[in-house]
Amino acid sequence: MFGRLLSWARRHSRQALALLFAPGLLALAFDAAIAHWAGKDFDNRVQAVPVVYGVVGFVLMVAVCIPRSRTVFAWTARIVGAAGVLIGLVGTVLHAVKLWQELEGMYSISSVEGAFSVAPPLLAPLGFAGLGALLFFLPSARLLLRLRVGSPISSGEGSLKHLASGEVSVSERRDRRSA
Repeated sequence: MFGRLLSWARRHSRQALALLFAPGLLALAFDAAIAHWAGKDFDNRVQAVPVVYGVVGFVLMVAVCIPRSRTVFAWTARIVGAAGVLIGLVGTVLHAVKLWQELEGMYSISSVEGAFSVAPPLLAPLGFAGLGALLFFLPSARLLLRLRVGSPISSGEGSLKHLASGEVSVSERRDRRSA
């Protein structure tokens, strides 16, 4: 069973990575839900956007990794990724506006400290933007991905392990010199 899973991950590297990134969407949605609603009134419906995006993005990414259609996977990953970047950047701007309003034109150390303790976290929405960028660029043909699953390469050989016949690897040269 585990061998079949590793074999699938080797053949479908991009989908395997998407399945590793997808729980991050749920984690960000959970974090946003706690930050936006824990002990607070639900007065701003825009705060639901990152929560809904995280859950829907997770479901979509898991769903498109199962079938064999690379086109559906690529388009879905790009749409979910672009939406994540957009949500992250807009969220950062909204958090910056709230911080600016909390400062009220006073820029002393104590007022900046107080504003940061009351205002929403300034850079937290960039987690959505980062994960969205990863998902957006994941299906790109220009991105070379090579997953090595299984036994590690023996030390000293690195990428020279697969040499053409007649060529000598670094470790073989060391062995010849020491003999």
